[in-house]
Amino acid sequence: MSQQEASLQELGAALVAGPANEPGLHPTDFERISDQESDGADVSKEALRIDCSYREAEKTCQQRLRSEARVSLRFVSLRPTRASMPDEAVDVDGWKLEKSQMELVEESEEDLQELKILLSCCQHEKNRQRLHAAIKEFEVKLRTRRTWAWFPLPRFQWSGFEYEKPCILLDFHVPGVGSLPPEDVHCDFGVDWFDLKVWNVKWSVEDAVRYHHRVKKTRLLRDIVPSESSVEAQGDHLLVKLQKALDPRHGYCAWSDLTAGSGRKPFKYQEDAPDGGLMDFLEGEYEKYEGHEGFRKDLGKAMEQVHRNEPVRGFED
Repeated sequence: MSQQEASLQELGAALVAGPANEPGLHPTDFERISDQESDGADVSKEALRIDCSYREAEKTCQQRLRSEARVSLRFVSLRPTRASMPDEAVDVDGWKLEKSQMELVEESEEDLQELKILLSCCQHEKNRQRLHAAIKEFEVKLRTRRTWAWFPLPRFQWSGFEYEKPCILLDFHVPGVGSLPPEDVHCDFGVDWFDLKVWNVKWSVEDAVRYHHRVKKTRLLRDIVPSESSVEAQGDHLLVKLQKALDPRHGYCAWSDLTAGSGRKPFKYQEDAPDGGLMDFLEGEYEKYEGHEGFRKDLGKAMEQVHRNEPVRGFED
């Protein structure tokens, strides 16, 4: 080996070993450096993602502010003031309303006008559908407040009150109701009430006079399902369908009467109560029959049995 080749080998060994006082790099050191570089890349990606999210949120916020400003300007420009409203208001038959009646009508008119302005500003289809439903509801409310001469419909036939019948059908005799426009017949339903309204009914007694009928029943004997109840006009018959609420233990219960009146409703089992709500029912019956000491004594015994988790005669376990 020549002297030149020996010198080159020594130089290569010195470069690999590093300086005399410093040890060379171990293979694990290269892995540690690689991990640090990878962590730095991840931090950069996370920072970039946060920056993009911030820019997107800022863009969405600006769009929302512009939309709110547009709606506000249009709402202020189109909303009528109270001074621009007519001084006199009339009911559905053209009669002048009193001051107290006018205030209720003006309040409903303002609410309806605001909903229509919001509808003209709205662009999202689902929101437009919700506003259309709200406008329809307020139109009925306004028409109801404009109607002061209501006539009752005390007579009706009903069926479906038997046990295991899912629906109760009320049949009101109203001449020519099937030929009325759909907007002249309306019924609102609640959990234990319904409110039936019919406008412009023509009776044969006075051809030139139009009658408005309303039937409002509260505190129904048992609960109903409002979303599945309906009203339908057929010829001279106005049919109100009340969907019974399904009792978890007894199915579709029988109705001894349409409403409970001022009395207490039948016992309704409560699944979330430890005793099914029986104690509350017995307490109500105990207070109701004040003066009937013998009956109240039996109720007191039944309440004690319920408190001790003992079976009560006349009630299922």
